[in-house]
Amino acid sequence: MKNILVPVDFSEASHNASLYALSLAHHFDAKLHFVNAVTPPVTLEDSVLASVMITQGEIIRDNTNQMYQEIEALSRIHPVKMDSFVDQGFPSDLIRKIADETDSELIVMGMKGKGKSNSIFGSTTTAVVRRLDYPVFVIPEKASFEPISNITLASDYDSETESKSYSPLLEIAKKFNSKIKIINVTGKRAELKHDEVIGKMKTDHTFSGFPTEFHTVQSENVEEGIDKFLQKYPHDILVMMARSHSFIERLFGKIHTKEMSYRTKKPLLILRGK
Repeated sequence: MKNILVPVDFSEASHNASLYALSLAHHFDAKLHFVNAVTPPVTLEDSVLASVMITQGEIIRDNTNQMYQEIEALSRIHPVKMDSFVDQGFPSDLIRKIADETDSELIVMGMKGKGKSNSIFGSTTTAVVRRLDYPVFVIPEKASFEPISNITLASDYDSETESKSYSPLLEIAKKFNSKIKIINVTGKRAELKHDEVIGKMKTDHTFSGFPTEFHTVQSENVEEGIDKFLQKYPHDILVMMARSHSFIERLFGKIHTKEMSYRTKKPLLILRGK
């Protein structure tokens, strides 16, 4: 892993994600690319447009100064390679642009705690997860970096998932000599379907070089099944494959029937599927 992109908005959650990304970059000897998007103004009449543009320019200058200060503070913790981009644009569009230009292999973003999921930064994180074809590491506001010794991978054993989809996870597991628990949440049925059997075999082959355990959790609700497993077994990160927009909406949306513990305590690595 050589390039990691870190979108920032100078909030506590954003700063915490930057700290996590810094430690990750330190272990991988990777370069960090920080990006801050200043949302463009809505369409205005010419009579007020000039003053608005001056204000936008001031915001960009102020944010650039804040970015320099943050990088300077981070460099005192770990002297990793870092650069930054501050520009006007819609956050997910600018993040995609900078990720492409820097050949970033991973995006690290913060997620605010309970009751803050309708904030600007929470919305940006959700948009990036849903719209961008990049792996995203979501760091809860109170999470701190620890050596990633125990990884839980939630899998639906999709037979069409290619090994390359797991590349960031494989790199992390190799770097930290991680143990991997692969869980599959199923309903009442006891046996896997034919395609799921093939998918499990492919998953087993992909992680054959690591200490791996397979677990089956019976639950009619995927989120509750995962949560139940994570309460029982220690883990440093949870890994999921992002395929279904409806699932992402349930995971990050602001309407929940129950707050899930893993969402607010441990980092979540979201990989890109087929």
